Amino acid sequence: MNESRPDYLRRWEEVWDAQEKQGIDSLVLHGAGAVSQFGNIVYLTGHVPSNKGVFAVIRRGKAPELIAATALEAQAVRQSGFLAAGIQIRTASVPTRAGLWTEIACAVGEGPIGLAGPGSNGLSTGDDHGIRQALGQHTRVVDGSGTMEQLRRSSDQVKAMQLRQAMQVAERAIGAGEEALHTELTEREVAGAIAQQLRARGSLFEIVHVSCNDFSGQAPRERKILEGDIVTVFVETAGADGHWVELGAAFAIGHVSDQRLRLGHRTIDALARAATHLHPEQPFAAVAEHMALAGQSTIGFGHSTGIDEIPVAVAPGIQTKMLEGEAVALHPSLIDPASGDAAGVANTFLITPQGGTALSTYPSTLHQIPRVRAF
Repeated sequence: MNESRPDYLRRWEEVWDAQEKQGIDSLVLHGAGAVSQFGNIVYLTGHVPSNKGVFAVIRRGKAPELIAATALEAQAVRQSGFLAAGIQIRTASVPTRAGLWTEIACAVGEGPIGLAGPGSNGLSTGDDHGIRQALGQHTRVVDGSGTMEQLRRSSDQVKAMQLRQAMQVAERAIGAGEEALHTELTEREVAGAIAQQLRARGSLFEIVHVSCNDFSGQAPRERKILEGDIVTVFVETAGADGHWVELGAAFAIGHVSDQRLRLGHRTIDALARAATHLHPEQPFAAVAEHMALAGQSTIGFGHSTGIDEIPVAVAPGIQTKMLEGEAVALHPSLIDPASGDAAGVANTFLITPQGGTALSTYPSTLHQIPRVRAF
């Protein structure tokens, strides 16, 4: 086997085992080209779906089948550079939504069907209703939500390698942003320079935040970055194979007040402290409780990741336990109670028996940026 390619057969076998435990014959999946909606399809087939979306059916003991609505969409799937060997592609005999639902019904087995509910991975209420109608009232349909997410969290050597590659792209992109911070550009212009680097290096999806003094996950503005600012640069990106990493760093522009410097260092320290609580079998809620001790935050604490974002949050009440080999993104964001200023940093970690292994060292420093005037 090529060590740089996922072991799809192993992944399918894990799905078959999960199906047997759940008592289902077939699992119907949906995916689309949007954050938190493409991971299941990519994990099973290697194909990154378009914005129009695609369905997959995996029967117990059989390779997955991708269901395309039209012949043109089927052709696009076949041309996918990452498509796993052995994947079958079916095309609806009638190029309508109803024809697609009928084709899905033809692809599944006769036993119980696992189907994610509306809203899960982008499955619409209309598709949920249409598929159930095509299956017929005598077909037993059970909730298939969460089956794939659990498997995507598990240890995978190829996943670890591909996450590291995606992080290298994120580091280079933030490096381009750091270079741009030397001149009086706007938040939006710096974000544009970062996004350009990401896309040039094969990023499928990206979210870029550049924020002066008041980071809360908002879109970059037409505000110039000035002497004395503390700037949060935060990148979320999926590599060409769909692996999702998050990286954020804090930058002090020229001469910065002691108050803002303390905020930057507190935020960096919060990330370092949080990382010490990343262990197999540690509940996500326990990490959130430790992060909350650092002070008031402006965005969530983090979540599981891997191929696409995975909807298991580092948040109070989430008792799901971390898995060895799982990837977790942490992004503390702190508010200075006196000034109202806010800053954030972020990193992605692999969970090992020894703790969380950071994929980057970029967020561990408050980067000092000497100001060079643009002429």
